[in-house]
Amino acid sequence: MPDNIKDVVRSKYASVAKSGLSSGHTGVRAVAEAFGYTPEQLASIPAEANMGLSCGNPTAFASLKPGETVVDLGCGGGLDVFLAAKRVGPTGKAIGIDMNARDA
Repeated sequence: MPDNIKDVVRSKYASVAKSGLSSGHTGVRAVAEAFGYTPEQLASIPAEANMGLSCGNPTAFASLKPGETVVDLGCGGGLDVFLAAKRVGPTGKAIGIDMNARDA
């Protein structure tokens, strides 16, 4: 077992990412909907972007406008990044940063 808390967190999140959990699973979709994501929003993004790890629904409360830049720290699979990108449009930027490498 890793000694460093970052390594433990990284390992746990990587194992979820590798598990294949997504909006295609009823329980994962239910978690997202409990946080206020609509079925339409979930259908508009890649299913794998939602791994059931939400701790909130920031795009529901953010007053995002076209052309703005949004940074999501700890973006996981990118659920909120995809939704923010739609709101800021082609003149804006939605940037997701996570602690795990994409191929982790």
